[in-house]
Amino acid sequence: MNKHLVSALLVVVSAVLLQACSPAGSMISHPRGDDFYTQFVNPSADWPQAESKIEELKVMQTDSKYPMRYVLFDNGKFYYQVDRLGNGEGVWTIKNGALIMTAQRTIFDMELAVSAMNQTGNETLVRFYDRHGLNSMPIYLRNPEVIKSQGKEVKHLRKFTRSEKNI
Repeated sequence: MNKHLVSALLVVVSAVLLQACSPAGSMISHPRGDDFYTQFVNPSADWPQAESKIEELKVMQTDSKYPMRYVLFDNGKFYYQVDRLGNGEGVWTIKNGALIMTAQRTIFDMELAVSAMNQTGNETLVRFYDRHGLNSMPIYLRNPEVIKSQGKEVKHLRKFTRSEKNI
């Protein structure tokens, strides 16, 4: 085999292994300071009632292509609902300029990174790995207090599709 071809293959294999061993780093789009992420956080007093009060809380949500909702609290915990997967809770932290969320499921651990979509602006995206590889999609903040202060009606959240898979 050609010496250059073997070297190129080793570089590609090493890069793939390095990415697989350190997914969090590859999941950060545009890092921001801690203050960028405070807009997403609810008071920890609402933590025990997260599921029943979700309509009243700040919710980070994706569109209907891959429906997910995340509710963060200032005690470092979050509640989530992912259609066709289930709901649960996890912990979050800000690391390397991104909001990192982790949660243990029955057969796998969830790890998601929320970061800025661009160098400037407030658009955000969430990145995570699933059985198909790396996913990257916009995630939007739904803040009922801000919506009401603008004189608008707060629309109900889309109905969560529960899962009995227990995965």
